[in-house]
Amino acid sequence: MSLKMLKWSLRALIVLTVILLFTNAAAIGIGLMAVDLIVGGLYLMHKSACDRRQMHHLSLMHRL
Repeated sequence: MSLKMLKWSLRALIVLTVILLFTNAAAIGIGLMAVDLIVGGLYLMHKSACDRRQMHHLSLMHRL
């Protein structure tokens, strides 16, 4: 998955979760919070992996 797609899907899931928590479907919103955590974890792992790959191209890292 691309980083942009993960970011926007996470944002959409969070908005949907907040909307569901303030309606009569709060039980579904609470369940969706678990999905938000999983997608958020995937997003952070993918983002940090991209950052680590980009660090290898910095000249400062080679001098350390």
